Amino acid sequence: MKTIALVLLAAAVAATAAFVSLDARRGDDGVAVLEIRGDDARLELIPVDVDGGAAGPESVAFDGDGGGPYTGVSDGRVLRWLPAERRWVDHSSSCASEISRPVTKSMEEARVV
Repeated sequence: MKTIALVLLAAAVAATAAFVSLDARRGDDGVAVLEIRGDDARLELIPVDVDGGAAGPESVAFDGDGGGPYTGVSDGRVLRWLPAERRWVDHSSSCASEISRPVTKSMEEARVV
């Protein structure tokens, strides 16, 4: 009986987490925002205005020294928030600008761009 109750509880928690994660916050201007706490423990809405039409934030992380936040956006880039400048900057990317490069002339001819 305890096993069934634990399974039902786990399913309820998972369903609630999935439902809550669907909530995409947007500011008055329609720009996606990330909510974080400021130094004085107040809530800040930080706009994630991404060039090129990428969507985000997709995830949020902090480094081991408490730096960040870092957030991923849909085009594979990782952005870092600079609090002093109140803006996002490119930190890294999970995608190469060109996935494969031809090694031989025949590969160049067969390549579809």
